[in-house]
Parts: sequence; structure tokens; C-alpha cells
Amino acid sequence: MARGAWTQEARLEAAAVRVEKQLHRDGVVEARRFAVRTEARAIVVAALAFGIGLAAGALGFWGRTALVWEGASVGAAGIVVAASVTLAAACVSYRLAARDPRQAWLKGVTRARRAWMTAAVAASLAAVFGMVQWMLFNAASMIWPGAAVDTLTATMIVALVAGCCGYTAFALAAHVTATRLVLLLFAVVATGFTVSVATTQDDEWYRLNFSELGGRGGITSAVFNATLILAGGVTALLAMYLLTSLQAWARTESRVTRASALIVYFVFLALAACFLGAALVPVTFSQVGHNIFAIGMAIIFGAFLLGLHWVLPCLRWPMIALAYTVAAGIFFSASLFWIGYYTLATHEMVCAGLVVGWLLLFTRTLATAERADSAATDTDAAA
Repeated sequence: MARGAWTQEARLEAAAVRVEKQLHRDGVVEARRFAVRTEARAIVVAALAFGIGLAAGALGFWGRTALVWEGASVGAAGIVVAASVTLAAACVSYRLAARDPRQAWLKGVTRARRAWMTAAVAASLAAVFGMVQWMLFNAASMIWPGAAVDTLTATMIVALVAGCCGYTAFALAAHVTATRLVLLLFAVVATGFTVSVATTQDDEWYRLNFSELGGRGGITSAVFNATLILAGGVTALLAMYLLTSLQAWARTESRVTRASALIVYFVFLALAACFLGAALVPVTFSQVGHNIFAIGMAIIFGAFLLGLHWVLPCLRWPMIALAYTVAAGIFFSASLFWIGYYTLATHEMVCAGLVVGWLLLFTRTLATAERADSAATDTDAAA
């Protein structure tokens, strides 16, 4: 009797294993199908965007010679088309991302939260693509001052910009990960600050700090503060993705607790709030208020680096050592600023480089468990 019961239990366990393997296989197959469908949709979006660009270019430049830059130029049309197409394509693509088995957790997100997540991804990509077009056309105007093109050439340029932006935005928004969000954060800050520096009328801003760009008024201030707002949105979105990664890791690592996951989540939410605060309180409005957010950001992130060993004790020692090294690098850079060797702007650039580099490695570390699971399911599917 006991042996029969044991045999029945073994059969049930074997059946459960077979079902689990089949589910893994189904997940792998669905993920591959989603990737293929996404690529096909991206091509369709690129074709549609190309057609829209052709129509817009023909209507805007019909029967006249168009300047490459300045005024109602090819560059202005390219920026508008790039931002608009990217915004629309990214919105649609990110809404469809929940169909990917690897991103199925998005289905459990509330409608309101999903809306702002979509807005953060789409607006950030649109801003990056628009500012990249600004830099390209501005550079072209410096190389060929006063250059002008005919209707056909202007139309084709606008159409190509639209097609490339549509394809790239759709493909990127379909596969958002924590690591890609760090890269997006870097792209937003890098392009936004570059445009701000290129448009400022103050040639001495670098003797103070980057925040001076946000208080000068005009296009420079608008771009700089909008960049900080977008950076805050991307950082808040990154907090959600980190929380999801830690919750997935907690299923196989007992030392990743709910408390530690929430600490990481709220740390990055606090960093996002500091970005927003620094944008909404420029130095010209309140130097003290702006510094509270700017310095608060450094203190919060520095404390997180120094306390990482206690927050996530499951991390290997190289990652912990790297966190301490980055914290030491930030402190060393601050010391060079205090003795007058660095300007504050230089110190800010050094810190930004260290932080982005560490975040890339940190998010990749959290993703290793998910990559291992994917490799295991691929092996099962091939067996």
C-alpha cells in the first residue's frame, strides 16, 4: 500500500515536471514569435512613416528651394517628423510589449501606471531622436553654411528621417529592460545637455556648473529643464524595472527579501524626485532649493553605494567592491573640486560617467538570473 502511494506520488511529480517543461517550451516559442512579429511590424511602421514623411515633405517644400537649416527648413521639418513619428511608434510598440512572455508582468500593471510608463518611454525616445536630428542638421549647416536643396531632395531627406525613426523607435520600445533604460537615461541627459550647451549665450557657464544652463531663460533653459524632467521619468521607470528584476531573483535567492527590493525601489524613486525638483526649482528661482535636490541626489546615491552590501548581501564581492570604488571616485572628484583643481561642471561630468557605468553593470548583474532561466528553457526546448 505504501509502495503504491509512493509510486502514485512519483508519477504526479513526473507529470508536473513534464507540464512545467512544456510551459517553458511554450514560453520560448511565444517569445520567438513575438520577436519575429515585432521585426515585421517595425518594417511596416518604417514604411508607413516613410510615406508620411514623403507627404509632409512634398506639402511643405513643393515648388521651392528649401534651406537645410534656419527657419522653415529641412532641418526643422526633420526634427518635427522625427519626434512625432518616434512618439507614435514607441507608444504603440510599448503597449504591445506585454504580449512578450518575457514582459508578461506588464499585464498586471494598472492602467494609469501603464499610461505614464508608456509616456515616459515614448517621450524620452522622441526627445532623444529629435535632439539627435537637431545636432545633425546644425552640424550640416556649419559644414555647408546657407546650403539649400530642391523639393525632391528635401522630401527624401524628411522621408528617410521618418522611416529610420519609426523603425528604430518601434524596435527599441518593444524590448525595454533595466539595462536599456540606463542607456536611455544616458542618451536623454547627453543629448539634452549637448543641445543646451550649444544654444547657450553664456560662454562662461562651465566655470560654475551645469545648473546654470537651466536658469538663463530662452531655449537653453527650456531644453535643460525638460531634460531633467525626462531623466526623472526614466529613473522612476527604472525603479519599477529594478523592483521587478529583484522580485524575480528572489524566487531563487533567499537573501533577496521584499524589504531589500523595496529599498532599491524607493532609492531610485527618490533620485527621480531629485531630478524633477532640480528642474522645477532652477538656480535663478532659489539657489538653496535647487542645491537641496542636487546635493540630495548625490547623498542618496552615495549612501546606496556604501550600504549595498547590507541591502543586497547576495551580490558577489566584485560588484560590492566596484560600488565602493565608484563612491571613492566620486569623493576623490569632489576633493579635487574643493581644492579648486576641478570646476563643479567637471566634477558633475566625472560623477555622471561613474554612475552610468556602475548602473549598467548593476542592471546586467540583476539580469543574469533571467538570462540563465532563458538559457535553461532554450535547452529544454531543444531537447
